[in-house]
Amino acid sequence: MKWLFFLLPSFFFGAYIGNPANPAIMNTGFFSASYPFIKGTSGYIYDYTSNKRMEAKQTQGNFDPNATFREFGLHSQLASFSVILVERIEFFGYTGTSKEQAKGHKESTSLFDFDSHYHFSWGAGTKAVLLQWGKIYLSGDFTYFTIPSSSKSFFKFFEQFQSAANLVKQTFHLREWQLSGALSARFYCFTPYGGVNYLKSKLHVHAGTETGAIDYVNQDKWGYFYGLTLSLTGRFHLNFERRIRDEFAYTFSTIAVF
Repeated sequence: MKWLFFLLPSFFFGAYIGNPANPAIMNTGFFSASYPFIKGTSGYIYDYTSNKRMEAKQTQGNFDPNATFREFGLHSQLASFSVILVERIEFFGYTGTSKEQAKGHKESTSLFDFDSHYHFSWGAGTKAVLLQWGKIYLSGDFTYFTIPSSSKSFFKFFEQFQSAANLVKQTFHLREWQLSGALSARFYCFTPYGGVNYLKSKLHVHAGTETGAIDYVNQDKWGYFYGLTLSLTGRFHLNFERRIRDEFAYTFSTIAVF
């Protein structure tokens, strides 16, 4: 049995997980021999998060932040890159653009005007294969993801019968980190995986004329995910992923190994 305990702390600062066994199943590159000490990858990620259930801990006088929107979602398109060491550890990062979406409550006296366009986002982290039994892998993943504030995306909170035309735009930023563990099993060109993850997500809305700064956090910290990695050549991989409970999301990604 091959094993490796990954005890090195990570200081990389996401929701997208991918196959945590990637360091072991990507064993051949376009320009590298089988099982090299070091190799690199690059790829593309499309992530659609339909709903992150967010809640605010504080109230603003008569204004209740939790009576505004009931769903917060993301569309992200990202370029990924990574370095894999000894078929066991992968350090990765991705950067691109993300667009937020928010759906309000049908019956609420606290309303909002929301606008968002694609703007810069990035993430980084590490994966490690902890234990291996033949083609079965126990792996871990740590990811940090952030969307900095942008003038292209903002809230305007207001009360019913109040006009939002003259209110100041309240920009916001999203920051989150995630820790996950999963089992993966390789069958020829297929590698299905599934696991659990712990996610802490924080949406900070900057102060406006009607409200102070508002911090939303995700309601459910624990979630589940499953996915499938398909590789016909060993050098090019397709990945499909589904995440549930802590957030509801689908992801499609491609990876080329060099």
